[in-house]
Amino acid sequence: MSATPMATIPDETPLPLGTSIRFAGWGTEADVMVIQEALDVFERAHPGVAVQVHLDNVWAGSGMRPALQDGIEADVVRVAADDVFDLTAGGYLASLDDLVARDLDASDLAPGVTKARPGPGGEVSALSVASAYMGLFYNVSHMETAGLEPPLSWEDPWTVSEFEEAARRLVVSDFGRVDRFGLAAVPSMTRAALADSNGSGSEDAFFSQDQTRSTMHSEIHARALRRMAAWRAGSAFELGINERAAGPFNSGLVALYIDSSDFMPLIRPSVRWGFAPLPSWSSGPSRSEGTEFCIAVNSTSKDVDSAWQLTKHFLEAEVQRAFARNGVAVPFRQSVLKDPAFLDPNRLPIDRSQLSGAIARDIRTPSNPGSKAWHALTAAPIDAVRSGATDADRFLHTVDEVITRQLEAHAWSAEKDILGYRRPLPIGNLLAREFDGRVKADPAARSTPMSGR
Repeated sequence: MSATPMATIPDETPLPLGTSIRFAGWGTEADVMVIQEALDVFERAHPGVAVQVHLDNVWAGSGMRPALQDGIEADVVRVAADDVFDLTAGGYLASLDDLVARDLDASDLAPGVTKARPGPGGEVSALSVASAYMGLFYNVSHMETAGLEPPLSWEDPWTVSEFEEAARRLVVSDFGRVDRFGLAAVPSMTRAALADSNGSGSEDAFFSQDQTRSTMHSEIHARALRRMAAWRAGSAFELGINERAAGPFNSGLVALYIDSSDFMPLIRPSVRWGFAPLPSWSSGPSRSEGTEFCIAVNSTSKDVDSAWQLTKHFLEAEVQRAFARNGVAVPFRQSVLKDPAFLDPNRLPIDRSQLSGAIARDIRTPSNPGSKAWHALTAAPIDAVRSGATDADRFLHTVDEVITRQLEAHAWSAEKDILGYRRPLPIGNLLAREFDGRVKADPAARSTPMSGR
């Protein structure tokens, strides 16, 4: 491993002496290293400014949602990417539109910084400072033994059939004892597969054009889901993993492992591995899915301007290099993708073009009132189909019912000017149940048109 270069202080206008900024977040060991380095560099750039840091994995994922609802004492927070829409609608995150227009030079930044996770009106309330992309990790030694070559480009990936054949060739057994499995995958891989199966990389794969109903239940999606379910049930080449688990890949039990690219720090140094694009379901360029590292300003902060200075600091070159060095996520400052911090030849994978190339192949995850339900229903619960507990058509039909109900409840409450629609889940679920009760009493409520939001 190459030595980690010392961080330098970016050119920033110092904040007033005595300024105190409270930061709250969570993360893996690698995440925490990046966060701490970012905050250390910020404090050196602003002598006399104190950054109070509170890192707690109780806030991991959706854990920050109830913390913000309960009035967490923090100015700057890390929030889960799929919570940004609801937290913005609920008024828990400060608007950054004017500050972005005033201060942010986007010439070296990926467009996703301000556009990946918009609020209900398209407003910016969180900066996406880096992103972990879904891809195919492979054991180089296993691939060489089987005589396989991984795909080299998102434009020319394996087809699903080629991918399945490769996975079968990587299953080795001797006298009935399986020595190596072909494939393991996190359940959320289905998001990219379902988007790619109909050749779409946008919300058109999941919602009607006017955003009033869910369209997950389609024959194309059901066919793709049935095929993925068969990997475990019939083809005997998938090792079932309900959640992210580094052990099977590190111990050589699997040769192919589908996960997001922030899985990299969990791989043991002794494992020779590479990163490849996902297979194509539509026989064209393949799609990935990005999960952004989002930093936001708490709407209850008494010093939004100072909080903003710390928030945008995560886009400074040295902090972006820290993301690159630690493998936490692909940095969103484009010059860093050509920097030795990212293109370090002493680290795996040696060819990092697949990591940087995923930015252009990222599917657009939904940003609408049904987005949180979409994220929940296309993550781990989809295992119900993969385990055979329900069939693909029934599962997708239920998904459509749940998501469409939330879209209708939002439209109804917005039309009635009811404050509750601006509150994120789980209050949103209570609102949906209230909407169901109103529909029973007044069926015309279900036909209420979407508001202009």
